Amino acid sequence: MKYDCYYVFYPFISGFGGIERLIVDLVRFLNKQGKTLVLIAFQNRINFSEYGGEVLRVEQICCRRKLHAESAALKRYVQEHDIRSDRILAMEMRGAMYAGMALPAGYSLHIADPPSLLPSDLTKYSFSLARNYPDQKIDCSLATRGRGQFVHLLTKRGVRKAGHSITMTQRNVEELYAAYGVEFAKVPPGVRIPEVVARKPQGHGRIRFLSVCRLEPSKRIDAIIRSLAVLVKERQTNSYGKTTLRIVGEGSQDQQLKDLAKECGIESLVEFAGLVSDEELEKAYAESDIFVMPAKQGYGLPGLESLARGLQLIVHRDSGVTEFLTNMPQVQIIDNFDSSLTEAMNQAAVMVHQSAGKRPSVPTSDEWASRIVQLSGW
Repeated sequence: MKYDCYYVFYPFISGFGGIERLIVDLVRFLNKQGKTLVLIAFQNRINFSEYGGEVLRVEQICCRRKLHAESAALKRYVQEHDIRSDRILAMEMRGAMYAGMALPAGYSLHIADPPSLLPSDLTKYSFSLARNYPDQKIDCSLATRGRGQFVHLLTKRGVRKAGHSITMTQRNVEELYAAYGVEFAKVPPGVRIPEVVARKPQGHGRIRFLSVCRLEPSKRIDAIIRSLAVLVKERQTNSYGKTTLRIVGEGSQDQQLKDLAKECGIESLVEFAGLVSDEELEKAYAESDIFVMPAKQGYGLPGLESLARGLQLIVHRDSGVTEFLTNMPQVQIIDNFDSSLTEAMNQAAVMVHQSAGKRPSVPTSDEWASRIVQLSGW
C-alpha cells in the first residue's frame, strides 16, 4: 500500500487558504485514482476534513522549532519511512528551503507566492535579490540583509535540487527565473465546477455584491465598502432597487470594517457572514450577482469560483488570475482601489441582468491536479 502513497511537504499550516485548497484538490484527484496522499508538516492547525479533505492523512513531525532541528527531523522521517524523493511535492518557498536541506534531489516543487507576494519574506532584502525589486523601498539593517542572504541561499539550493518546478502564472515564472535561474512550468489552479448554476431570480429588485476572503488590510474590503457608500449616496443604482454587500470571511479587520460600514451610513446594507461551510458558501454565490475582488494578489481562486457560478467579476489587474480572464464580458479589470472600483461596481450593476446565469470557461481543479501529477511523474 505504501507504493500507492504520495506526499506533500508543507511546513507550517495555520489556516485554510489558497495553498490548503490546492492540497484538497490534489488529494481528491489522487483518491479517484485509488492513490493516497499524505501531508507532512511541522505544524498543522486545521482539520482538512472540514474542507473536503476527509481522506487526507496528516503526519505532523514533532521537534524543536529550530531550523537545523526541523531539517534533521524531516530527513529522519523520510529515511525511516523509506520515502522516495520523487514521490514528494514540496510546497512554497519555505518548503523549498527545508527540502534543500533535508531531502535528496529529485522531488517536485510548487511555489505559488514568489518573494514579491510575501510581505514578511526576508529574501527580498538579501544582497542577491534586492536589485530585483527596485520599486520596493528597502530600509533595513545590515544584519537583516545578512539573514535575508542566508535564507535566499538555502531556498535557492532547494529550488535547484527539485526535479520539477511549478508555479501558477507567467509573472511568477519570470520572477522565479530571475531569482533562482530555474525554469518553472506554469500550471494555473482551477475550481470545482458545479453541474448546475443556481438560477438568479429575475426582477428581484436588488443588486447583490459579494466578497469572499480573509478580512486583512491587503484584501481592501474597506475600498468595497466606501465604493458602495458612494453608489448609494449618488443613487447610481437606484433604478435597480436596494443594493447590498455580503462579506464572507474572518480576519484582523473584522470590527474595523463593521465600524467603517456604520460610519459610511450603510450598516444595514452590509452583512458580515464570517466563516461559512461549503454549503453556505454555495448559497452565498447563488444569492449574489457581482463578485468584488479588488486586492493585488498572486492568483485569486474565489474570482474563478464566482464566474463558474454565473456571477460578474470585478478584479484588480495585479491579481495573477487576470492572465486567464481576457476578453470575457463578465469580467471588469480595475487599475486602482478608488475611482475605478466605484465605476466598475456601477457598470456591473447596470449589466447584471444581461449576464445573469452565464458562465465562461475557466480552469478547473481537476485540470490543475492532473497536470501536477503528470509533471511530478506520479
